[in-house]
Amino acid sequence: MGLGKSLQSICIVGSKHHERATKHKQTGSVDSAHLPSLIVCPPTLTGHWYYEILKFTDYLRPMQYVGNQWERSMLRQKITSPDVDVVIMSYEAVRADIAELSKIDWLYCVLDEGHIIKNAKTKLSAAVKQIKAQHRLLLSGTPIQNNVLELWSLFDFLMPGFLGSERVFNDKFSKPILADRDGKATPKERDAGE
Repeated sequence: MGLGKSLQSICIVGSKHHERATKHKQTGSVDSAHLPSLIVCPPTLTGHWYYEILKFTDYLRPMQYVGNQWERSMLRQKITSPDVDVVIMSYEAVRADIAELSKIDWLYCVLDEGHIIKNAKTKLSAAVKQIKAQHRLLLSGTPIQNNVLELWSLFDFLMPGFLGSERVFNDKFSKPILADRDGKATPKERDAGE
Protein backbone atom coordinates (compact mmCIF):
# COMPACT_ATOMS: atom_id res chain seq x y z
CA MET A 1 0.00 0.00 0.00
CA GLY A 2 1.21 3.50 -0.76
CA LEU A 3 3.74 2.60 -3.44
CA GLY A 4 1.87 4.45 -6.18
CA LYS A 5 0.40 1.51 -8.11
CA SER A 6 -2.73 3.49 -8.96
CA LEU A 7 -0.85 6.58 -10.09
CA GLN A 8 1.57 4.55 -12.21
CA SER A 9 -1.38 2.77 -13.84
CA ILE A 10 -3.12 6.07 -14.55
CA CYS A 11 0.09 7.32 -16.19
CA ILE A 12 0.40 4.20 -18.33
CA VAL A 13 -3.24 4.27 -19.44
CA GLY A 14 -3.19 8.04 -19.97
CA SER A 15 -0.01 7.87 -22.00
CA LYS A 16 -1.42 5.19 -24.30
CA HIS A 17 -4.70 7.08 -24.77
CA HIS A 18 -2.80 10.27 -25.63
CA GLU A 19 -0.52 8.38 -28.04
CA ARG A 20 -3.49 6.77 -29.82
CA ALA A 21 -5.42 10.05 -30.04
CA THR A 22 -2.40 11.84 -31.52
CA LYS A 23 -1.82 9.06 -34.06
CA HIS A 24 -5.50 8.95 -35.00
CA LYS A 25 -5.56 12.71 -35.52
CA GLN A 26 -2.55 12.45 -37.87
CA THR A 27 -3.48 9.30 -39.79
CA GLY A 28 -7.17 8.58 -39.21
CA SER A 29 -6.15 4.94 -38.97
CA VAL A 30 -8.65 2.40 -37.66
CA ASP A 31 -5.80 0.87 -35.61
CA SER A 32 -5.58 4.07 -33.57
CA ALA A 33 -9.31 4.71 -33.17
CA HIS A 34 -10.62 5.51 -29.70
CA LEU A 35 -11.08 2.57 -27.34
CA PRO A 36 -12.13 2.85 -23.71
CA SER A 37 -10.04 1.40 -20.90
CA LEU A 38 -11.45 -0.52 -17.96
CA ILE A 39 -10.46 -0.38 -14.32
CA VAL A 40 -11.91 -3.11 -12.11
CA CYS A 41 -11.63 -2.63 -8.37
CA PRO A 42 -13.45 -3.29 -5.10
CA PRO A 43 -16.64 -1.18 -4.90
CA THR A 44 -15.18 1.03 -2.16
CA LEU A 45 -12.44 2.19 -4.55
CA THR A 46 -14.44 3.23 -7.63
CA GLY A 47 -14.75 6.82 -6.38
CA HIS A 48 -11.07 6.91 -5.44
CA TRP A 49 -10.02 5.89 -8.96
CA TYR A 50 -12.42 8.40 -10.52
CA TYR A 51 -11.05 11.34 -8.52
CA GLU A 52 -7.42 10.24 -8.93
CA ILE A 53 -7.85 10.24 -12.72
CA LEU A 54 -9.39 13.72 -12.61
CA LYS A 55 -6.63 14.92 -10.27
CA PHE A 56 -3.64 13.60 -12.21
CA THR A 57 -4.70 13.91 -15.87
CA ASP A 58 -6.10 16.77 -17.90
CA TYR A 59 -7.42 14.75 -20.80
CA LEU A 60 -8.78 11.41 -19.55
CA ARG A 61 -12.54 11.34 -19.13
CA PRO A 62 -13.51 8.75 -16.51
CA MET A 63 -16.93 7.23 -15.85
CA GLN A 64 -18.04 5.32 -12.78
CA TYR A 65 -20.06 2.26 -13.77
CA VAL A 66 -22.14 1.84 -10.62
CA GLY A 67 -25.73 1.41 -9.55
CA ASN A 68 -28.46 -1.16 -9.92
CA GLN A 69 -29.01 -3.25 -13.04
CA TRP A 70 -31.15 -0.62 -14.77
CA GLU A 71 -28.73 2.24 -13.96
CA ARG A 72 -25.80 0.20 -15.26
CA SER A 73 -27.68 -0.61 -18.48
CA MET A 74 -28.11 3.15 -19.08
CA LEU A 75 -24.41 3.74 -18.42
CA ARG A 76 -23.42 0.85 -20.70
CA GLN A 77 -24.77 2.76 -23.69
CA LYS A 78 -22.16 5.49 -23.05
CA ILE A 79 -19.10 3.24 -22.65
CA THR A 80 -18.05 3.23 -26.29
CA SER A 81 -18.74 6.92 -26.85
CA PRO A 82 -15.70 9.11 -27.58
CA ASP A 83 -16.59 11.06 -24.42
CA VAL A 84 -15.52 8.18 -22.15
CA ASP A 85 -11.87 7.13 -21.89
CA VAL A 86 -11.84 5.10 -18.68
CA VAL A 87 -14.67 3.07 -17.16
CA ILE A 88 -14.32 2.21 -13.47
CA MET A 89 -16.38 -0.63 -12.05
CA SER A 90 -16.44 -3.22 -9.30
CA TYR A 91 -15.66 -6.90 -9.71
CA GLU A 92 -19.30 -7.66 -8.94
CA ALA A 93 -20.46 -5.42 -11.79
CA VAL A 94 -18.15 -7.28 -14.17
CA ARG A 95 -19.53 -10.63 -13.02
CA ALA A 96 -23.15 -9.44 -13.30
CA ASP A 97 -22.77 -7.77 -16.72
CA ILE A 98 -20.08 -9.89 -18.40
CA ALA A 99 -22.37 -10.93 -21.26
CA GLU A 100 -22.47 -7.31 -22.47
CA LEU A 101 -19.00 -6.23 -21.30
CA SER A 102 -17.26 -9.09 -23.12
CA LYS A 103 -18.52 -7.67 -26.44
CA ILE A 104 -16.58 -4.43 -25.93
CA ASP A 105 -13.01 -4.03 -27.16
CA TRP A 106 -10.98 -2.34 -24.42
CA LEU A 107 -7.59 -0.68 -24.72
CA TYR A 108 -6.50 -1.52 -21.16
CA CYS A 109 -8.00 -3.69 -18.48
CA VAL A 110 -6.54 -2.91 -15.06
CA LEU A 111 -7.40 -5.10 -12.08
CA ASP A 112 -6.85 -3.30 -8.79
CA GLU A 113 -6.49 -5.71 -5.86
CA GLY A 114 -6.05 -8.31 -8.59
CA HIS A 115 -5.45 -11.11 -6.09
CA ILE A 116 -9.27 -11.23 -5.90
CA ILE A 117 -9.10 -13.57 -8.92
CA LYS A 118 -6.61 -15.93 -7.24
CA ASN A 119 -9.10 -18.81 -7.36
CA ALA A 120 -9.48 -19.70 -11.03
CA LYS A 121 -12.60 -21.77 -10.32
CA THR A 122 -14.84 -18.87 -9.22
CA LYS A 123 -17.45 -17.25 -11.47
CA LEU A 124 -15.79 -13.92 -10.78
CA SER A 125 -12.41 -15.08 -12.12
CA ALA A 126 -14.05 -16.66 -15.16
CA ALA A 127 -15.95 -13.44 -15.90
CA VAL A 128 -12.91 -11.17 -15.59
CA LYS A 129 -10.92 -13.41 -17.93
CA GLN A 130 -13.58 -12.91 -20.65
CA ILE A 131 -12.74 -9.21 -20.95
CA LYS A 132 -11.12 -8.47 -24.33
CA ALA A 133 -8.33 -5.92 -23.91
CA GLN A 134 -5.21 -5.10 -25.90
CA HIS A 135 -3.26 -4.62 -22.66
CA ARG A 136 -3.77 -6.06 -19.19
CA LEU A 137 -2.43 -4.93 -15.83
CA LEU A 138 -2.91 -6.53 -12.44
CA LEU A 139 -2.18 -4.57 -9.28
CA SER A 140 -1.69 -6.32 -5.97
CA GLY A 141 0.43 -5.91 -2.89
CA THR A 142 -0.20 -9.58 -2.07
CA PRO A 143 -0.16 -11.65 -5.29
CA ILE A 144 0.37 -14.95 -3.45
CA GLN A 145 -1.48 -15.31 -0.15
CA ASN A 146 -1.76 -19.05 0.44
CA ASN A 147 -0.10 -21.14 -2.24
CA VAL A 148 1.76 -20.97 -5.53
CA LEU A 149 -1.28 -22.09 -7.52
CA GLU A 150 -2.82 -18.65 -6.95
CA LEU A 151 -0.08 -17.22 -9.14
CA TRP A 152 -1.28 -19.37 -12.03
CA SER A 153 -4.72 -17.76 -11.96
CA LEU A 154 -3.23 -14.25 -12.03
CA PHE A 155 -1.01 -15.12 -14.99
CA ASP A 156 -3.93 -16.81 -16.73
CA PHE A 157 -5.55 -13.36 -16.78
CA LEU A 158 -2.39 -11.46 -17.74
CA MET A 159 -0.93 -13.88 -20.28
CA PRO A 160 -3.39 -16.70 -21.02
CA GLY A 161 -1.60 -19.98 -21.68
CA PHE A 162 1.87 -18.69 -20.72
CA LEU A 163 2.18 -21.00 -17.71
CA GLY A 164 0.30 -23.87 -19.34
CA SER A 165 -2.86 -25.35 -17.90
CA GLU A 166 -3.66 -25.18 -14.21
CA ARG A 167 -3.06 -28.93 -13.88
CA VAL A 168 0.34 -28.77 -15.61
CA PHE A 169 1.40 -25.79 -13.46
CA ASN A 170 0.24 -27.58 -10.33
CA ASP A 171 2.20 -30.74 -11.20
CA LYS A 172 5.35 -28.94 -12.34
CA PHE A 173 5.59 -26.16 -9.72
CA SER A 174 3.01 -26.12 -6.96
CA LYS A 175 3.25 -29.73 -5.76
CA PRO A 176 7.09 -29.82 -5.71
CA ILE A 177 7.26 -26.50 -3.82
CA LEU A 178 4.71 -27.70 -1.25
CA ALA A 179 6.55 -31.03 -0.88
CA ASP A 180 9.83 -29.16 -0.29
CA ARG A 181 8.25 -27.22 2.58
CA ASP A 182 7.38 -30.45 4.37
CA GLY A 183 9.88 -31.22 7.10
CA LYS A 184 9.94 -34.87 6.00
CA ALA A 185 10.82 -34.09 2.38
CA THR A 186 13.33 -36.41 0.72
CA PRO A 187 16.47 -34.99 -0.95
CA LYS A 188 14.84 -35.64 -4.32
CA GLU A 189 11.70 -33.68 -3.27
CA ARG A 190 13.90 -30.83 -2.00
CA ASP A 191 15.73 -30.67 -5.35
CA ALA A 192 12.43 -30.63 -7.24
CA GLY A 193 11.12 -27.89 -4.93
CA GLU A 194 14.14 -25.71 -5.55
